[in-house]
Amino acid sequence: MEGSREVYEINLIDLMFYCLKRWRWIVICMVLFAIVAGVYKYQATITDNQAKEEELLRRSRQPVAEQVEGEAGGEAESEPIVIEDPVSSAVSFAVVGMIGGACLVCIIFCMRYVMSGKLQSESRFQEKFGMPVLGVVRKSEIKKKVFGFIDRWIRRLEEGPYAKIPRKEQIKIAAVNVQAAIHKNSEKKIKRVMLAGTIAGDDVMEICEELAEEVGEVTFSPYRQIVFHAAALKKLEYYEGVLFIEKRGESCERLIRQEKELANDRSIKVLGVILY
Repeated sequence: MEGSREVYEINLIDLMFYCLKRWRWIVICMVLFAIVAGVYKYQATITDNQAKEEELLRRSRQPVAEQVEGEAGGEAESEPIVIEDPVSSAVSFAVVGMIGGACLVCIIFCMRYVMSGKLQSESRFQEKFGMPVLGVVRKSEIKKKVFGFIDRWIRRLEEGPYAKIPRKEQIKIAAVNVQAAIHKNSEKKIKRVMLAGTIAGDDVMEICEELAEEVGEVTFSPYRQIVFHAAALKKLEYYEGVLFIEKRGESCERLIRQEKELANDRSIKVLGVILY
């Protein structure tokens, strides 16, 4: 079926923002690697300087006659001994460690992005799953975080003008799109819609309440997880349509396909999905 095929291409822009959103971990690893590399180089330089000082002391105590005999015998002149500054060496090594730490943690995040199987972005969602995206709702910011302005800046870069839309308005836009999807189906009148998904119900209660308030002529069920509960799956047969609510970074792509197949097998109209 068109739209149900696997799409394996990696969007580099989505991958970049995935790493940027975890900038705190990147900074922590950079500082940690810088400290470890700097301390190691500092101690190594001090140890090396002590060995050089001992060699200088040994040369200074060597009798002049032996030095002349060594030169007359054709011995090569000793290389000059340079005492390094441990602080400057540690700083330069710390910079290398900082860059290495940032590269390492970014590689780990890239591997996690590719191998997790989680839904990370709404881009090409319809091509992947064969369902239209009826709305994208930003997570609610309950508490202010330290350096939260960096998170807001990254979000504005990622979402563009959409980031300026308040969360309440985003939910209302999604409700309007859901209403349009319901009225678009002329073959079968939809009066009852099940709200379903694969994430915890507490995360989407506000969205469910707003949808029920905005679309008054349709009865919405409480949010259910049809993939994990047989009782919820059985109740799916009593509805004419189903609307999925999924959470980016948590919903598993394999389970999204599975719940869509469960609805199609029961001839339930899939209206689309709201991404949270």
